[in-house]
Amino acid sequence: MKLLRSFLEGAARPAAPEEADELARQLADALARAREAWPGVEVAAEDFARHLGARVAREASLTDGLRALAVEDLYLARACLAGDRVALDGLQRAVLVPVSRAVRRVDASDAFVDEVLQLTRMKLLVGGARQEPRLAEYAGRGALRRWTEAVALGVAVGLKRGAVKALPLDDAPLVSELHTADPELALMQERYRPAFRAAFAEALSGLSPRDRNLLRLSLVQNLGVESLGTLHQVHASTISRWLAKARQSLLEDTRAALARRLALTTSQLDSLLRVMDASLAVSLSSLLDEG
Repeated sequence: MKLLRSFLEGAARPAAPEEADELARQLADALARAREAWPGVEVAAEDFARHLGARVAREASLTDGLRALAVEDLYLARACLAGDRVALDGLQRAVLVPVSRAVRRVDASDAFVDEVLQLTRMKLLVGGARQEPRLAEYAGRGALRRWTEAVALGVAVGLKRGAVKALPLDDAPLVSELHTADPELALMQERYRPAFRAAFAEALSGLSPRDRNLLRLSLVQNLGVESLGTLHQVHASTISRWLAKARQSLLEDTRAALARRLALTTSQLDSLLRVMDASLAVSLSSLLDEG
């Protein structure tokens, strides 16, 4: 009866006397089916029952509403939100990889598909500054794969139309927030700000989707290496290495792009990059913030 009590807590309404036995049977069956579908994925039985109760349609009876839910997919989604590594692997294999076929109808290039899947995974599991992870919104009224496909296609269409893009570079608060005691560097900083913005944007576009998203999550959304490790299913030390490599690549490519734009000596270029390096997080906020 623990499952039934938890389910009713989630549903926030009582069961009719004639429903109780049937609900108890349905809940036991739902739990068994979910665990069979996702072996090795762990969700506490009472927590899962409460989760199911919260997603039963208000207009339906409890028995009919429970019967209509995609319980196996709800089980996977709940485990993913809890950071279960087996569940996260299942989400990638059984949901996100198949969704790539639909994304290719928008743009068939591997780079575009990879970018969309990275952003979709981030939206599902991390969310944004003003909203919870999208996966928490999944109500189990249809297949998780189809629901995720709709999220991914929204991301894909937004990318193609330029809806998910950087702020205009002229409006980006890049280096102007920084202050240096060296008058010569301060003058360089002001004089070469437009060139730096353009070079930085060029370098950023050259990063892989994974590296762009890692920098976005780390520097813009302040996500720690442990959380990023859970998201990417790797150890935190691996995330640290990836971040260091991405940052180094970004700075080196920015330096090369600046060198193509400006007639500076090597020492002047290095001095400028040292100042600009401190603006990395601010620059990313401007260029990557999705609003």
